[in-house]
Amino acid sequence: MRTLQQIAMVAVGALTLSIASAAQLREQDDTVTVAGVEIACRLTLPAGKPQGAVLLLPGSLFSDVDGNYPSMNLKPHLYADLAAQLGERGYAVLRMAKIGPGTGSRTLDPQAAARHAAFATRAEVASAGLALLRKAAPAHPLIVAGHSEGALVASLLASGPDAPAVDGVVELSGPATPLLTLMREQLAAMMPPGANLAMYDRTIAALRAGEPLPAGAQADPQTAMLANMPAFSLDYLRSTDRVDPVAELARVRQPVLIVQGGQDASVPPAHADRLAEGRINLPTELARFPALTHFYKVAPPGITPMQSMALDTVSDAAVAERIVLWASRLSM
Repeated sequence: MRTLQQIAMVAVGALTLSIASAAQLREQDDTVTVAGVEIACRLTLPAGKPQGAVLLLPGSLFSDVDGNYPSMNLKPHLYADLAAQLGERGYAVLRMAKIGPGTGSRTLDPQAAARHAAFATRAEVASAGLALLRKAAPAHPLIVAGHSEGALVASLLASGPDAPAVDGVVELSGPATPLLTLMREQLAAMMPPGANLAMYDRTIAALRAGEPLPAGAQADPQTAMLANMPAFSLDYLRSTDRVDPVAELARVRQPVLIVQGGQDASVPPAHADRLAEGRINLPTELARFPALTHFYKVAPPGITPMQSMALDTVSDAAVAERIVLWASRLSM
């Protein structure tokens, strides 16, 4: 057991986490093993009896339990920030790494680990995390909060066999379009107006069809990253792309909170609107934070999307406060 005083950071105003309150929190490390891979988890416990519990699911890319990306040398630490902020407000939080280099995951059985190329296995990993959280901190409301691609995992978990255990779902900057469509949107936003995306579109069409990627894809700067990915990664992209986030969230019957930053360059604000519209008459709230990025930082004006991802300031505690306010109504 160790205290959060080792990782608490002091910022100005609403971003400040006092070291005194953070020192009252406790953390313990654990793992879950799914399909031949051991995955790192970290549990944050408040000083007293938890008034609720949150399973925090990571997004895409290779992230550790704190929400850092070692292979990219990016340290936004969103998941550590949220865990501390929710913890000091009385919630137990289990956060999980995403399998990949530098994240603390270990492949124990390479043959079994091939199943992680299917997006559905992410829901199995989340289910194992949910079981670990329920055992370690049996508190209600029990909330599943997924960030970015993890929001889609949260939808699958909350509408599947584990649905009876889940009291509510938080979509943290979740996309509303299939993955490859979102990737095209991100690329177009970085290109000059009217840029030719023909090679990218051909590459995506081939990927979706399971066909060889077109000649020239490796040399084209728009598609070189995709063309040089191993087959395992392409299979993962393809299987993720088959899942419709709006349709999956519409299957969730529990109350849903959609959280969206207005300065999100990875998942633009319009996605939150589409997710909310797809809920129709189901219990749904939409929380907008106009000044915040994909990792809920306050970004200086004029920075690029990559500079935005590289910000390592404390994530705004207003997001945790809004989650707690919403969760407090689940038990009424």
